[in-house]
Amino acid sequence: MKKVLLVIYNSFSEFEITVATAMLRSSYQVVTISDTYEKVTGESGLQFVPHLTYKDVDPAEYEAIIIPGGDLFNIKDTEELYELTKTFHDMNKLLASICSGTYVLARAGVLQGNPYTVTLQKEQRKFLGCFEEECFHYEPVVKWDKVITAQGHAYVDFGLAIAEHLDAISNKEFIREFYNGTRNRLMEDAMTQA
Repeated sequence: MKKVLLVIYNSFSEFEITVATAMLRSSYQVVTISDTYEKVTGESGLQFVPHLTYKDVDPAEYEAIIIPGGDLFNIKDTEELYELTKTFHDMNKLLASICSGTYVLARAGVLQGNPYTVTLQKEQRKFLGCFEEECFHYEPVVKWDKVITAQGHAYVDFGLAIAEHLDAISNKEFIREFYNGTRNRLMEDAMTQA
C-alpha cells in the first residue's frame, strides 16, 4: 500500500486533517511523524504516539507529507522537519499544509515566488519573516504544482484536494456533501427504498 506522512506535534489541530486521513485510509497508509517518539497531545487534548521521527523517514517510501496547523511555538526550531519538507519538494512529492502549518513550507523555502494561503494575520506573517506577502491569497485552498495550502476553516476542501491529487476519491460530490453536513445520499437512498 502507498504511504503518506502526517506531521504531528503538541497542539496540532486534529480536526484540520481528519477529513483528509479518512479519505486516504482505503488507498494509503497514513504514517505519523514527530521530532521524538514521545506522546503528542493535540489541540483537543487527545494523545498520539508517532510511528516515526523525522530523522527515521526515508522520503522515497512516501507520496506526500501533510502538515496541520497548531501552535507554531512547538515546531519553530524543528530544522529536521524543514529539511524533510524541502527534500519532499525536491523529489516532486505532494506537500499539503493547512492553517499555520504553511509556516513549515515557508521556512523550508518551498513557497518562494508561488501563491499560498495561511491562517496567520499580515502582522504575524511579517514578524515570522519567511513569507512573501505579495504571494499570499486569502482563499480557502490554494494549489500550484504539487503544493496545496489551505485556510484552517477549509479542512473539508483541503481533504478533498489531497485525495483528488492522490487519486484516492471516487465520488467527490457525495464526499463533499457528507463532510460539509449538507446531506447523506446513502441515508436518503435507504429511506426512499423502505
